[in-house]
Amino acid sequence: MHSHSLFVLQFTEKIIKLLTRLDFKGAVAVFENGHCECLKEAIGNRKKIRDAVINDDETIELANLCIFRTKAICIIVSADSKNIKTLRSVPLEDTFLPISLQISFKNKTDKLLGYCVRENFDSLNILTFWSNGYLYSNELYAETNSNDFPGKQLTEITLINLNKQVTLIQLSSDCIGLYGAEPKGDGAALIIYNFHYNMVVAVQHFKIYTIPPNLWCFGNHLLLVTGQNLAVIPFTCERNNLSLLMDNNLIKINDKYEETEWDSYAKQKCVDKISTSALSQSKLNEMIITDHINNKKDKSLIRLLIENNDISDTSLVEILSYCSLNVTKHSNLLLKLFAYPPLNKPSCLRRQLPFENMLIILNTLYSLMKEKLVEERLVDWMTLMIDCSFQQILLSNDPNVLELIIKVQKDINSKCDYVESVYNKNNTMCVMKSKNINSKKRDGPVNNLYKIEKINLY
Repeated sequence: MHSHSLFVLQFTEKIIKLLTRLDFKGAVAVFENGHCECLKEAIGNRKKIRDAVINDDETIELANLCIFRTKAICIIVSADSKNIKTLRSVPLEDTFLPISLQISFKNKTDKLLGYCVRENFDSLNILTFWSNGYLYSNELYAETNSNDFPGKQLTEITLINLNKQVTLIQLSSDCIGLYGAEPKGDGAALIIYNFHYNMVVAVQHFKIYTIPPNLWCFGNHLLLVTGQNLAVIPFTCERNNLSLLMDNNLIKINDKYEETEWDSYAKQKCVDKISTSALSQSKLNEMIITDHINNKKDKSLIRLLIENNDISDTSLVEILSYCSLNVTKHSNLLLKLFAYPPLNKPSCLRRQLPFENMLIILNTLYSLMKEKLVEERLVDWMTLMIDCSFQQILLSNDPNVLELIIKVQKDINSKCDYVESVYNKNNTMCVMKSKNINSKKRDGPVNNLYKIEKINLY
């Protein structure tokens, strides 16, 4: 029997968090009094008395490790006994001065519902969402100092309850997520806001709102709590086509402007003259696609899909529905459709395409996937179709449907295994190639140990 020694390191202050990130070497220790220090240095100086950053009656509720202009800064937010929150920056180097900023609204009547730190390469901002329904951004380390907190008013968000707690989280340089209660009822809403277009670009509803509305981001997956369930939501933050977003009904109408009715007779005009009407390109495409479907012009639809990237979700589902009537006859059209990016609004797929037609498309997708080794777009479309019909699949109790889903799972697993084997093979070949190169230049001792991140894959 072997005994192992246990080492216990004692510090003068309690460590409450360890912060890490991929682009920072090592970890940062956050102490109970707000002091932040690289863990390696903290261990070496563990007997040192550390100056408090926060007051005695405050507790830390958020700590982020940020990289600002290549320098590491810890952002901590603490709350006192009266729940007044204060943001402080703790630079790990002497390049920047520390900041202390009280998170309170100037009129003292609006209540803070949620906040987060938005980090970009050359800017740091504190984003706050208030009970007046507005989202604000205040830049830290701005060139022109301004004490006008909460800062710049970004937008009003009406899709969320303004009397309950909201969680904010940064998803990318362009997007943040807001997770809170729906304006009415017991449900919850996940909202994605895009800074590039200054608008809400996506909304996902859930049946149950949970306090607190926990939301986390790991890579390209969101994890959130709804009732007693943990939902895992994959997402991408590609720049959307603005004209498509203009049709998503998430933009609040500005009452200051006079509303103008679109040309209601455009649908009755000839397709050749339709471009002269005052409609957005995606609306024009909807009319053209409907006309081509009514006249069974597959070649024209294929040409439109190839030449145009401004096609609405409604039109894509309309083409899917048309193809599902005879997938063999419309196979070329389906191939071009599946080369198109999946829908921005999956809800229209459930609304427009019956379950029976969806199963036909699923079978066709599976046949196409078997023919191709790895086709990312096909996998994306297959995932979308299964997600949209998941509840109906469960309720159907159809053995044929279950058999199809099992076959899809096996096919995707085998493709994943193949990709992994190719990846491992390429790694081995690259290591062998590196060793051969080194052996030809053996002027001194050669180190044959390679870090995996330095191996180039071909």
